Amino acid sequence: MASQQQPKPPGFFDGFCKDPSATMSILSFASGVVLFLGGLFGVLNINILRAMTAVYSMVFGLVIVVSECKHVPLLSVLYRQLEFYAHFLVYPRGKAVFFVLVGILTFFAHTEWALPKIASLIVVIVGALHFLASFCYKQPAQEAHFSPGMGGAGDAPDLRSDAQREAFNFARSHPETAAKGANAFWSASRRP
Repeated sequence: MASQQQPKPPGFFDGFCKDPSATMSILSFASGVVLFLGGLFGVLNINILRAMTAVYSMVFGLVIVVSECKHVPLLSVLYRQLEFYAHFLVYPRGKAVFFVLVGILTFFAHTEWALPKIASLIVVIVGALHFLASFCYKQPAQEAHFSPGMGGAGDAPDLRSDAQREAFNFARSHPETAAKGANAFWSASRRP
C-alpha cells in the first residue's frame, strides 16, 4: 500500500503573494480606520499639542481610507483628487513610504502608550508590508509603467494618455483659448 501524501497547506507568504493587492487593500483600510479612531481618541485631550497631533492622525487616517475606497461612489470623487495631488499613493512603494513616514510622525508625537501610539505602530507595520508586497506584484512586461523616481513600479495605471485626451478635447471645444495658449507658449519658448 502506497501512502498518500496530503498536500501541504500554503504558508502565509504564499497566500499573501497570490493576491497581494486585495490583502494590502484590506490591511490598509483597517490601519486607516484604526489611525482615525486613535486620532479621535486623542482629540479628547486637554493638551492642545496632543489634540493637534490627533487631528493630524485623523486626517492621515482619512487619506489612507480614501486611497483604499476608490470604488465607493461617494469617495471616488475624493480619490480622484487624491490621485491627482498625491499620485505616489497609487504605487505600492509610494504607499509604503507614506505609511511609514506618517506612522513614525504620529508614533513619536504621542508620549504615552495609548490607542494613538498603537495605531501609528500598526500603520508603520502595514507600510513595511506594502514594501514587501511590492515585490509580489506580477504584470506583463508590455504593460509595465516605469517612473524615473520609483525605479520600476509596474502596477500603476498610465494616466498620461487620459491627460492628453482631455487636453485634446478641451482644445477642440475651445479653439480660441487653445490658440492663445499655444501662442503664449511659443513666444515664451523663443525668448533668449
